[in-house]
Amino acid sequence: MDETLLTEARQAQERLIDAERDADVARADFHRAVRRLHLHGASLRELAGALGLSHQRVHQIVESAGGSRRWLRGSHKSRPAPEVTCTFCGQQRDQDRNVIAGPGVFICQDCVPLARDVIATGKPGGDPFVPVIAGSELSQPGYGPRVKVACSFCGKRLDQVPGMAASSVLIGSSLAKGGCRPHATVCTECLDLCDEIFAEESSQ
Repeated sequence: MDETLLTEARQAQERLIDAERDADVARADFHRAVRRLHLHGASLRELAGALGLSHQRVHQIVESAGGSRRWLRGSHKSRPAPEVTCTFCGQQRDQDRNVIAGPGVFICQDCVPLARDVIATGKPGGDPFVPVIAGSELSQPGYGPRVKVACSFCGKRLDQVPGMAASSVLIGSSLAKGGCRPHATVCTECLDLCDEIFAEESSQ
């Protein structure tokens, strides 16, 4: 096998992996931006016209990024709000506890400041969060030497955001296969968006 050509192939493969990862992050940013516009009052039809997309595609984007304004509020009077629980603390949404949805993950208004505190101090705060530290390593024994993590809400890696907190709940058990992984993670940028949504909800 030609070693020079093999080296070129490996380098091209690395560039492709990086490009695909960047595309995934850009896609998540776009979906989150579209959802934010919808949360701030833009209708799906208005967004479709402004972005040159079909109404169905905009609906898919909003749903994939966490859902619509009515779903988030859980106060649509014509039907009961779906029963959801915070992925981090396990508490169920009720009249006194609002919950924000991401793609298959939920965070409640009480967990947002807890996650911020863990990120700010860099020290485990007990349940339900532990910090994610430099090198994509989690600062809790049992996670393994280098467990790669990304925000469960936007998909960004630790090196792409100012900070990140992870659920203290572990999944997996084989360190030989890369170590246990957090049940869910949330980055500072998504926490900012959560605060923005909760502030909007409280003003209505």
